[in-house]
Amino acid sequence: MASKTATEKSAPKKAVSVARQAVERLREALDAGRFETLATVQKLTGEGDGPEARTIFAALPAISPATTAEELVENGLLAHVPAGLAQLYAQAKYRRGRPLFVRAHVNHVVKEKQRPVGDFDPKGPLVFTHRATLRGQRAEMFIVEVDGSEEPLLFPRADVLSWNEPWGVPSSGGTLSGVRVDYNDPMTKAHVCAGYLDSARLIEALDFAVKPTDTGAKQTEIIHRLASRISMTYPGRSEGYAGQRAGSLLLHGQGVCFVQRAVAVAYLQCFARVLGFEIQAAVGKTLRLGVMHAFAVVLLRPTLQRLVCDVAWSEPLTDLRVAFFGPNWGQDRRLVGFEGSQDLAVRPDDIDLAEVGAA
Repeated sequence: MASKTATEKSAPKKAVSVARQAVERLREALDAGRFETLATVQKLTGEGDGPEARTIFAALPAISPATTAEELVENGLLAHVPAGLAQLYAQAKYRRGRPLFVRAHVNHVVKEKQRPVGDFDPKGPLVFTHRATLRGQRAEMFIVEVDGSEEPLLFPRADVLSWNEPWGVPSSGGTLSGVRVDYNDPMTKAHVCAGYLDSARLIEALDFAVKPTDTGAKQTEIIHRLASRISMTYPGRSEGYAGQRAGSLLLHGQGVCFVQRAVAVAYLQCFARVLGFEIQAAVGKTLRLGVMHAFAVVLLRPTLQRLVCDVAWSEPLTDLRVAFFGPNWGQDRRLVGFEGSQDLAVRPDDIDLAEVGAA
């Protein structure tokens, strides 16, 4: 194979240089409070509304869920990689004490004097509960404690992984709940890059080698800040864009809860790798009326704390114990299932459980 010419070798560097220049112009617009004006889109097409925005946004780097922290630094979106990031991913995420979603026979009937719901009930329907805790493994089965059950229950490992691994949009893009996600789309690039620039100092200050609870509080602050940048309404409540392009919906777009959830998942996925969290595109129901409702579930690493992002209900990030019914907690949600694509290539090092023999 012929060696690359000098021109071919310089092409990637030139592309990065152009992208960094666009990032700096975007930074200036953010500092001047002009980003929202630049990000205004045409109601019918979702296209950018001005030549300056189109020029800047088109030249920005495309950031996807596969983008590494080092690439973010190279493109000028971060000054350095957060400390301890590699150590974070060396820690097992399926370990004793991890909270889980499982499908079991549970009770989701809301009664005035009965809280929480989601307790094990052998006569109840086979549905999801959030009130489950991982205790060990036995061959290809996970041993799980479900609140209300006198004995731990056994679930196939493959099922537990399917219920608890991320669900969303591939890094190459795709469609979720009818929303088209293209990480090369100029408007998507603009919002993701703006999110990084707006939160850069907080991200750079993260240290995953320190006390996990301290890190978890900082992760929560940043994700809440990012999710709060999503500004959407239900149809008929604004005059914004109501099409299928995720990037054009992020600012003043219109959509039902499934659409708003899809936009939030597609957007937040771009920050998951560097912030140490996972996200699931969840399908749920309200408890009292059984109305379908969509939201996202976030899992922080290494604390394994779970939170709910529900932009349709104006909740950028809420502790899952509050978002679902639980002891001394409770809102009107329960989990029905998940949507999107899923990669179940779990590393052996991600599972650290004692082998418990049969009684």
